[in-house]
Amino acid sequence: TLNGIAQGRIADRVTEILSRGERARIEKDGRALDMSLAGRRGVSSNGLYHSPGSSGNLPTGEGYIAPVEGTAEGTVVIDGSLGGLGVVSGPLEVRFEKGLAVEFSGPDAEWLRSRLSTPESRNLAELGVGTNRKARLMGNLLEDEKVYGTIHIAFGSNATFGGTVSAGLHIDGIILGATLIVDGRVLVTGGDVVV
Repeated sequence: TLNGIAQGRIADRVTEILSRGERARIEKDGRALDMSLAGRRGVSSNGLYHSPGSSGNLPTGEGYIAPVEGTAEGTVVIDGSLGGLGVVSGPLEVRFEKGLAVEFSGPDAEWLRSRLSTPESRNLAELGVGTNRKARLMGNLLEDEKVYGTIHIAFGSNATFGGTVSAGLHIDGIILGATLIVDGRVLVTGGDVVV
């Protein structure tokens, strides 16, 4: 459909910006998380599978990348959902040092902390942007991470999409209404993707 093609173009454009980026910053509720994207290539989940052997998941609609390991510094506020948990009970703050989650606070902090029991599992594995205007936050990560204008991060493994960590788990966290800045350019703000 025309809507699907437009959605795919937004995912492609987000991915292009992430892939060219050197530095990214997520800002929300007075907190900020900085990371390097230098030398990494993003992945576009654009829903266009026209070549034999190409594949993806449905619903589709995101651009994502593996930030450089060891570079994430600061605090992020996850207030949408968490993979394996569903919609969070309230804002969850996670502080990163040298690329690893080191401190958790909020209603679901113990749930997340208990699953991230190794240094590899605490790795900041992913930075992504949802581009699907039809997707809705419902506690199912496959759809939640595609919600238009959301930002997501993930903990754990990223070796399958350009990173170097295999942790045996990958837990996404959805961030609502935040700002994402790539190399000084606003890419997401107030639930809108600026491409």
